[in-house]
Amino acid sequence: MERKPLRNTLFILFFLLILLLGAYFYINMQHDKISSRNDAVMVQSPGKSTDKGRNQTEQPETAAAEETAQPEPPAFKPAPPAEPSAPERFVTGHHTVEEGESFSLVTGYYWDDIFLWPDLYVRNDMRSDDPDLIFPREIIDIYNRLGNGDIYSDIETEEILKSYLKVYRIYKELGDVKNNSVWSLLWCAAKYDHDFLDRYAPLIDPKDLEMARKYVEEEGFLD
Repeated sequence: MERKPLRNTLFILFFLLILLLGAYFYINMQHDKISSRNDAVMVQSPGKSTDKGRNQTEQPETAAAEETAQPEPPAFKPAPPAEPSAPERFVTGHHTVEEGESFSLVTGYYWDDIFLWPDLYVRNDMRSDDPDLIFPREIIDIYNRLGNGDIYSDIETEEILKSYLKVYRIYKELGDVKNNSVWSLLWCAAKYDHDFLDRYAPLIDPKDLEMARKYVEEEGFLD
């Protein structure tokens, strides 16, 4: 009879031990599940929370950057200055050549400057190919004059020098017989631009260039 209560007591203790072990394993399993869930949340949430934190912390900076990064209005670029155009030339009258006249005399009369004659000559079509030769009763078209007195703009000076170079080429076509006229012509052109002989040297025969410079050295520039 004494063994039975002991057996029951042992059975009860064993049963309690089983319950305790079961409760222990159950609690551990639940703890592992919770830990796994937390780990999963921790894996996902840093990106979200970081983005959220960035949005919260960087939003003011982004707004400030947007305010400071406003598109600048296009810089104003002034239009380039227009290229000066050649002065307009038009006929103001006519002259009938008389015996013994030359283009230099005609320009001296109408333009008050005998050295401007190449500018008038190249605008007229004369009977002779020699600029030094005109015939009585020929008609010369008189054009508006360049410059004002002895004052010429850069573009007006260029026009005058171009006419001198045209006459220079005409003289050269006539041959060596016109050498004196060539050298005198180049010397006169330097009156309107003292650098004329240097600037246009590539267009002038070296021999003519040498002689024209000699004229300038000996006589100086024309007034």
